[in-house]
Amino acid sequence: MLWQDITIAGTGSWIPPIRQKHEPWDKPVDNGPPSLVALNGFTSAAVSTDSTPSQMAARAGLKALRHADVTGADLSLLVHANFQDEDHYAPSAYLLRVLGGPDTNAIELGAASDGGGAALVTAAEHLTAKPVAKAALVTAGVRFRPERWGHVSEMGHLAGDSGAAAVLTRGTGFARLLATDQAAQPQLEVLTRARTAPDGSGRPLLVEETGFMPYIDALRQSTRRCVETVLEETGVRPEGIARVLPIAIGSEVLDLLLGGAPLGLRAADTSWTFGRHLGHCGPCDVLLALDREFRSGTLRAGERVLVVSFGLGFRWTTALLEITRDPVTAVSAGHSTKK
Repeated sequence: MLWQDITIAGTGSWIPPIRQKHEPWDKPVDNGPPSLVALNGFTSAAVSTDSTPSQMAARAGLKALRHADVTGADLSLLVHANFQDEDHYAPSAYLLRVLGGPDTNAIELGAASDGGGAALVTAAEHLTAKPVAKAALVTAGVRFRPERWGHVSEMGHLAGDSGAAAVLTRGTGFARLLATDQAAQPQLEVLTRARTAPDGSGRPLLVEETGFMPYIDALRQSTRRCVETVLEETGVRPEGIARVLPIAIGSEVLDLLLGGAPLGLRAADTSWTFGRHLGHCGPCDVLLALDREFRSGTLRAGERVLVVSFGLGFRWTTALLEITRDPVTAVSAGHSTKK
């Protein structure tokens, strides 16, 4: 889908302390063969011991609003992507109280690790459908408690905690949304059905036993289709993309998903080099990567950024952005970009 006049005007992130794999929260160091986590390229994970997912999302949201020079009163919609928030059963209401204005509506969006990408599309749709809306805020927050998620390392990845956010506006931002595409493979939803026994034993999800590899062809098919669609619709060639920002699911999986046509990339060619240190932060991954890229000072006007997201279920979102002005200028100028 092609977009007109929808831009990203600000981003923010909140990352708790990063802990190395060998610290006590994980496992004692052993000198045996490399673990699946090591083979998949993870080095560490961000771990929150005191902040809830919604609190981390709120802090990221405040940063994004300041970055965009937007206030809560300017927001028409707040879209919050979350995943099993045990601390807030109505997280968007909390975020609305902290970040929103009197005319802001707030909703939760559940799309697992695709939540950040899907929320960007939802916010863009809202701005397109409501011409009087000035801005929309996307937030995401996740905290993977070790008692529930500590064994995901057996799947080959580490789970990280964080909050992330982005502000979308109509025409005033520094990154224009060119095109998006979404896909689903609902026949794979069986992999994420709850499977615990009455006594609470057993792995809750089938995918936690099988991992991603048995389904890599289906995952690769939808990833390729979404990427090809946004490139074809915009007329952009793969070599015209400056940065690719995938979810941080591990180098082995990303190599398989991105290594073929049309991108022909390895994980090391993407924002994975940043994400590997945070762990897989679910719906925050692509928003964290956007914040990192926009604040790095390396992007320039005219360059294009490709977001590649997917999540359990399985669902995909791909977005192509074009930098319209140097993002670092917006940061270094303080918060006085409004005329």
